[in-house]
Order: sequence, then structure tokens, then C-alpha cells
Amino acid sequence: MRPVPVGIPRGGEASLLSSAIHEMEHASGQLEQRHAELKEELLVLARRLDEKSKSLGSALAEKDRLARLLDLVLESIEAGVVLLGPEEQIVAANAASKRLKVVVGGKEHPLSLSPLLSGSRDRDGVLLPEGEGGPAWDLRWSRISLGELGESSLLLVQDVTRLVRLEESARRQSSLEALGRMGAELAHEVRNPLGALELCATMLVEDLEEQPDKAELAEQILLGVQQLGGTVTRLLSTVRKRPADASLTDAAALGREVVSFLAPVARSRGIELAGPLPEQIVDAELDAEGLRQALLNLLGNALEVTPEGGQILLSVTRAAEGLQIDVADSGPGVPLRERARIFEPFYSARKDGTGLGLAVVERVATAHGGRVDVLDGPLGGAVFRMSLPLLAVR
Repeated sequence: MRPVPVGIPRGGEASLLSSAIHEMEHASGQLEQRHAELKEELLVLARRLDEKSKSLGSALAEKDRLARLLDLVLESIEAGVVLLGPEEQIVAANAASKRLKVVVGGKEHPLSLSPLLSGSRDRDGVLLPEGEGGPAWDLRWSRISLGELGESSLLLVQDVTRLVRLEESARRQSSLEALGRMGAELAHEVRNPLGALELCATMLVEDLEEQPDKAELAEQILLGVQQLGGTVTRLLSTVRKRPADASLTDAAALGREVVSFLAPVARSRGIELAGPLPEQIVDAELDAEGLRQALLNLLGNALEVTPEGGQILLSVTRAAEGLQIDVADSGPGVPLRERARIFEPFYSARKDGTGLGLAVVERVATAHGGRVDVLDGPLGGAVFRMSLPLLAVR
């Protein structure tokens, strides 16, 4: 039995006190049980929170990985990509857009769209930011939604310079083919009468041997007929399409041969003409006759535009793309606006030019599977560069 506290009666008051103590003990037990339950619930919530935190962290890491991957993709593509905000401010731009100069600015100045975007457009709608003879861009605009940022614009700029040049080359080749058919018909219709005229003129010269004055006139007729026949033959050989008859050829030796042939003309005009070094050998599978004609045309053009005291240099080297043949001069150069047209048949900036020489050069280059370009040259004028494969196109 518990001792009865001093001063507390042992009657009904003691019974009430005992009951109160019992209820307190019962409540205490319930509190302990509830405490344990809350503790368990807290542990469960803590575990769930930890799992959600890990899941959220994983999702954020995946989002960050995808964002980095998207950045890598945007930076690796060759097309310029520019994202513009609702107020036409640049939100993002990849490296290609800066390399193409679609976007200008940098650390000291905010990024902005280049004024080149207002350049002229050609007949196919392609943008020519620097005018004729410069690069060509294909522009695509599209509207996109950036959520809370509102409606925005996506600008895609692709450099289609090479494609445009190939299309121009194809058009020129088509013109040459049409000219070739016309030349063949012309040769067929003209050669027979010219042959008869030449025969008659020859007989006339022989019959007038005793009359020198009249014989001289007959000789002039014969010479004119022969020259006309030669003109028809050259026109036909110029425009006739034929595949490259390639064989192993020393391009440097061929260059020296052409330079030696034109050296007297250069000396008479006071022009320094130099070619590949005597010991240089650059072997490649080439159509020697076609390349010889192309070099004669290029060097002949250079001699026409180079002033007295000027220089012309023919170089033949191996480059990353194969064989590189450069004809550089110290003449006036070729303006950018004319560079896109100078390979067109019958187009010439000279009053006495036929406009066929460079068209033939391009035909020879394409027959080899290569190309020809006109650039600013090291001597102050132009440089015509033929880029040909070392192995013939089969």
C-alpha cells in the first residue's frame, strides 16, 4: 500500500485523487503512443521527401544534360540560328551566325542583326549580302512561342554560295551545249561552200600568175576564205563538249611549255611572265590538250589586261583538294559585281573580247571534276584558280 500523505483525508477526496492520477497515466501513455506514431510518420515523410529530392535532382540533371546537348548541336551545325525576343532583341545566337556575320557585336557592344540582311536578292530570292560575286544566303523566318516571354522569331540562315555557283555553272554549261549544237550546224552549212570557195580562189591565183595586181587580190580572197574556215573550226572546237581524255601528265612541265610559248608576246609588251620552276614536277591524271587550251586562255587574258612593266605568275602546286593552278597578274583585277558573270559564254568586259575564253576554262575544269574561281591576287590584280583532282573522274 502507498503511504497516505499527511494532511489529505482518506475519504472521497482520496478516491478522486487516485482517479485523476490514473487518468493522467493513461493520457501519458496515449501521448507516448501518439509520439511514436508521429515519429514514424515523420520518418516516412522524410524518406518520401528524400526520394522526391533525388528524383527532382535527377530531373534537373537530365534537363541540364539535354540543355548542354542542345547547345552542342546548335554550335555544331553550319547554318546560322538566331532566336529573337518579342521586341526583336537577340535572345540566343549560335557560332555559325557570328561566323557568317549574320549577328554582329561582342563583349563591348550588344549583339545585333547585321546590316547585311538588307542586301539585294537574286532572281531566285537568295540574299546576296555583299552584292554580285559575294556570298549567297538562304533566309528562313518562323514564329514560335516562348511561353511567358511571348511570341518570338527564329531566324535560320544557310550559306548556299556553293550551291548557287554550281547552278550558275550548270546554266553556263547548258548555254555552251546549245552553242555547240549551233556551231555544229553552222560548220556543216558553211564548210562545204567555204571549201568550194577556197578551191576556186586557189585556181584563180594560179590562173593570174602573170597578172600580179589581180593575183594579189585573188590571194587576199583566198586568205580571207581560209581565215573564215579557221574561225568556224575554232568556234566548233571551243564549244564542243567532250569528256576529259586523261593520262598521267606533269602539270608543271605543261605550264612551263605554255609560258615559253607566250614569252615572246610578254617581252614585246614589257611584261614579266614567270611559270613553275624548271625542276618542279607535279604529276596528275589530266587531259593535257584541254588543260593546255585553258592555260593559253588564262594567260592570254592576263596579257591583255596587264600594263607594261607588270607581272604575270603561273603556279602549279599540290593542295588539300588536289591540284591547284593559279594565274595571277598585276592588272586591274575583276570587280565583285562581274565575278558571277565572267564565265558566261559571250560575256566580256573588253570591247574586243569574244567572251568564250573563260567559258572554255570552266568547261575544262568541270570536265576534270574540278572548278575555277576568281579571287584577289597577290600581285594586286586578279588570280584565276583552277582546282582539279589528282586522279581523273571515272
